[in-house]
Formats: sequence, structure tokens, C-alpha cells
Amino acid sequence: MPTFYKTIRLPIVFLLILFGFNTTLSQDLNNVNTGAVVKNAKVSFDGTKMVFLANYYGSFWPYMSTYNADSAMWGEPEKIFENDVIAGFEIRDPHLSFDNTKLYFAARTSEKPDFDIFYSELQNGIWSKPTSLDIGINSPEDELGPALSADEKKVLFTRPLPPEAKADEFCGQLFYSELTEAGSWSEPELLPPAYNTGCICSPYYARDNKTFFYSSFEDVEDGEGKRVARKQFSVFWARIDGLFRYNPKPILSIIADEDIVSPSLDRDSTLYYNYGEYAKGQDRISSRVLSRDLSSLYQPAKMSLVSGRVTDENGGPLEAAIQVINPYTTKVFQEAVSDEQGNYQVFVPVGEQFSLLAYKDQYSAQSKLIEPTEQYITNNFELFPSVDVTFNVFDDEFFFPIESGISLYDSEFNFIETIEITRGEQTVLSLGKELNIIFNSENYFPDTLNLPFDEEVIFDFFDFDIELTRKLKDVALSFADESGNNLGLEITVYNVTRNEKTKRQVKDGKITLQLRDGEVYEISTSAEGYSYYSAEVDLSEEQELKEMNATLQSVENISLVLDNITFEYNSYELNAGSYDELGKLVNYLQENEQYKVEISAHTDNVGADAYNLQLSNLRANSVLQYLQDNAINKDRLVAVGYGESQPRYPNDTEENKAKNRRVEFKILASE
Repeated sequence: MPTFYKTIRLPIVFLLILFGFNTTLSQDLNNVNTGAVVKNAKVSFDGTKMVFLANYYGSFWPYMSTYNADSAMWGEPEKIFENDVIAGFEIRDPHLSFDNTKLYFAARTSEKPDFDIFYSELQNGIWSKPTSLDIGINSPEDELGPALSADEKKVLFTRPLPPEAKADEFCGQLFYSELTEAGSWSEPELLPPAYNTGCICSPYYARDNKTFFYSSFEDVEDGEGKRVARKQFSVFWARIDGLFRYNPKPILSIIADEDIVSPSLDRDSTLYYNYGEYAKGQDRISSRVLSRDLSSLYQPAKMSLVSGRVTDENGGPLEAAIQVINPYTTKVFQEAVSDEQGNYQVFVPVGEQFSLLAYKDQYSAQSKLIEPTEQYITNNFELFPSVDVTFNVFDDEFFFPIESGISLYDSEFNFIETIEITRGEQTVLSLGKELNIIFNSENYFPDTLNLPFDEEVIFDFFDFDIELTRKLKDVALSFADESGNNLGLEITVYNVTRNEKTKRQVKDGKITLQLRDGEVYEISTSAEGYSYYSAEVDLSEEQELKEMNATLQSVENISLVLDNITFEYNSYELNAGSYDELGKLVNYLQENEQYKVEISAHTDNVGADAYNLQLSNLRANSVLQYLQDNAINKDRLVAVGYGESQPRYPNDTEENKAKNRRVEFKILASE
């Protein structure tokens, strides 16, 4: 920026009293201090921006300068507002928010002559029209010097001293307000007298939310140790830390007709301030921005600047909420929002642990534990709009995997969609809404899993084990002899589907079994003195209640059909499906070694009599050979083929012919 007029040089002799400062200027501000009056300067929290008022072109206007770290110089100032945006506004005390996206300031208009606090937002690179901060803060009096804390939850500002004080127009008293959970500002409170030293202006909140600075009148000592009463502004330091309050102390004063006002700090705790001279009854006739290193005694708590980007899984930028959380108390220390490019930055105290959380509606959340030891930390977040979920569905009794479908419902159980799932395969579910998932599997009771995906989701993969309960059906069994007398006996319950066998005692001839729906069972008994009994119970068929009434016959000279022993057509080779029934016959003969039995085979009337007789003999001997191969003594066995001579049913239908093709066994004697 060109210099529009020469720097005013006045032959003023002054004494600079420094409390904890070195005397080396820390930055080159030549582009800002061009000879114009520069006032109300405030540096941003991150030290990259400076906002101020200057009369470069004759009238005062808000400007912004950007710091160039490579050249260690502040850049040429640029106008903050377009002319039409703040037409009719007189602006004072600009102050940037923590993330440099809001500009707070005091302003008045011809329609409202007292100063109120306003703010403007940076939108697509353009600062918006001013908006009044809050009715609770703005009053019929002047509100000047708004100083927002880094988290924008606290504000310091000044209101005029009471009329009886007969104070200078620049004099004010400090007020304080906090942002409530409802989003409004609390009723402003006057700070205690220790902080209100009589004439105050331009407060500044440091980034630790505890330390603050302001300018005020203060009697000081001259070089000879004498107290000098003065009406020039000095810089004061103060701190409020929980219940412990540190009274204000003057840290920078000048004995001359000069003022030191508008203190602010960059991230390296360099103190910036306006140094200038007033003409009586007029505005400043000279003012420029200076900076000095601040003593560690007065520096705010050491903070680390954590910055980075928030992106989606494809690297696209996201505007997400950022929270700095104490991991031990879960108290939120600071909040921020990433910008349109996904960039964010927060300050956190050095040497303490914090959880850094990023989250966005309809996206996951991501949390990282940080313990800052460096001044600058880069931390990026990657959020995702969906998660991969694996559902492993098991039988809750035997823990074997089962196939299941799932139905998705919202929080009000409005249906969304149905998904078929396969064990071990992932299902993609979108985030942003609460889901209720109902698992359905044939012959099982449904179960529901609630997934609060409307809340913060940190992981991108979930593995759920779901246990479903098998439905049971009641099967009522009764056992009696040929005279109808109930029999007490032991039965074998064999689950064919799962190859599981159990024993049950039947008292008074009756028992009700609860059997697993959809499975196949065989119920058998070999009560002493009675014939062997076996029946299939197929629960894969639809039925509410199954009743089975069994009549057991005396073992003397009766023949029992072994229904499930079959052969290939015109063959005596046993079918594979015959071995279950043969196994039960082996068990029966092993348990009843006293019996000698006849194995007989029968055919239908298709074919020649002699051929059928020969085929039946071969089939009976095939069964006998199987029994011998399974440790049944051959002396207990007799094989007989009867051909077509003993039909049980007329051979007039195919169904009856199939029934006549059979194998029977008969107990011949008991030793």
C-alpha cells in the first residue's frame, strides 16, 4: 500500500515503563503503519490476521492485514467490507472470532446513535451485513470493545461510567456475559471493583479463556521513584481461573501524552497494541501498531494449535463439528466447525490429554486422544456415511449358524426394506438415523436389534452375534397294550435332522414332548415283552398339535413291518436310506439278546411267482447279512422269503403294491 502522507513526528519525550517486556519489536508492521492513524488493532488468535480501523483514504474504515510467515511481515491492508454492506454504520473495536470466520465489533447508525455489539460472518469469501449480537447485551447505553473468548462462550465489553464520574468519553467499565445452553447471552454483570479501576477501554480475552487484558488509567512511578498522576491509558493484565482470581496489574505504561490501548496476543504470546497521541477533545492525531514479547509471568496458559482437515472416505471436504473434550470428566473444553474446505483449528493446553471429536449429521464420528507437546499439531479426520455390518445368526440352544433375513425399520418402526444376509458377508448400512433390525428365520422366533446410528458412530465396521430361539411344538404320545391298558416304559427320541438321541421315561402311558419346529424325529421303544415300536414325527409340516397313540403288541408270534427298509428295483441291494432303520433293529436286538427272530421279505404280484419267491429270499438274506455284520449272532436269526404269497393289501393299486413290498421281523422265541 502506498504512503498517502508523511509520518507525523512530534518532539515528545516519554518514559516507557515495561513490566516483563523486552524492548525488541517482534514484527515488521511497515505495511500497516504508513503514517495514517491506525487504531483499534486486534490480532487474531492464531496470529495470521490483524483487524483495525485506519484513515488511509481520509475516513476511518475497517481493514485486515495477513501475516506472511516467510517474509516475517504483515501484508498490505485490505478493506474488510464492501461499501454498501456497512453503509450508515460507524464501526469501532473490530475483533475476530477464534476461527476467523466471524468479526465482532461495536457500531452505531444514524437511526440508533448509541453503540451496540454486532457481528458479521464470512460467507463465500465475503463478509455479511452486520447482525446485532443479542438484545440482552445491547442496551440504550454504549457497548464498546467486544472481546470474545476463544470458544465464543464468554464476552467482555464496556459500558460508560455513571454520569457522576464525569469521566472522559473514552472511559468505560467492564461487563461480563456468558452464553447459556439455550443459546442466548446471560444478563451482563459488572466485574468487581478490583477489575474496574476507574477508566477502562479495549478489553481482550486471551485464548486460554482465563487471561484477559485491557487498557486503563493508572498512577505510575517516574524515573525518580515518585508517583505520577496521569490520564493516559496503560495496559493491564488480569486472570480469572476458577475460584482463584488474580487482581489486575499494569504491565505496560508510558509517561507522556500517549496512550497504549487495544492489547491483543498472537499464538506466540507476542503483545500487540496501539500507541498514539490525542489532541484534547479530538480523536487520535497519531496512532500506530507496535508489538513486544510478553513475559512468561503474564502469558496465558501454553496452548497448542491443532489443525487439520475433515474429509469423507473419498477425500472430499466436510463441514463438521469439532469438540475438544476432557477424557476424564467428558466436559467439552472447546467447540469449532470445519470450513467449506474441511479445514479446522482449535487451541488446547499443552501437557494435558484431550479427546478430539469430529462428527457430522449422517456421517460417522471420529475421536482421537491427543496430548499436545508441540506448538503445532496436524490432525486429520476421515468420516464415512455408512458402515459395514456383519450379522452372525445362531441357534440359541445348540449355537450352530442359521440363515436369516433382516427387515429394517426406523425409530418409529416404519418399514424401510428387507435384506437377505449370508453368514460372514458384510451388509452396508447408512448412518444418520436410528435403525431397528428384525431378524427372521423359518421356524424361529424373530428378534430385534436396535442400532442408534442417529448418534455418534466411531467405528466403520460392526460384527453382531444374534441368537434366535427355535419354535417348539407339543407332541402328545400315549402307549397302551392291546387291551387298552396304559404302559409305563422308556422311549428313545431321535432327532433325525441333527442326529441327536435322548431317552425319556413315560409314566402312566402318557407324555407330551416339546420338539423343535421344522425338524424330523423318530420315536421308538422296546418295552420288555412287547413288540418293538417306531414312528416318525415330521414337524416340517404345518400343524398346531400332533397326537400319537401307540398300541404295543405282545411279542409272541407277531410280525412287524420295517417301513424304511427298501431295495433297488428288481434288486436285493439295500438302499442307502435303509440303514437308519437297520441301525434301530440292531440296537433292539442288542438290548434284547434273549430273542430269536425271523427276517422275512415280501413282494407284490408283478412278475412270475418263482421269480418273486427267489427275489424275496435274496432280500431277506441281505438284511440278515447286515445284522450279522453288526455283531448279531447268526444263531438268533432266520431269513425267509415269502414272495407274493402273503400280501397285506390287495394288489389293485400302485400304492397297495408298494405297501406289499416290505420287510418284516417276528420274534420266534425267548431264551
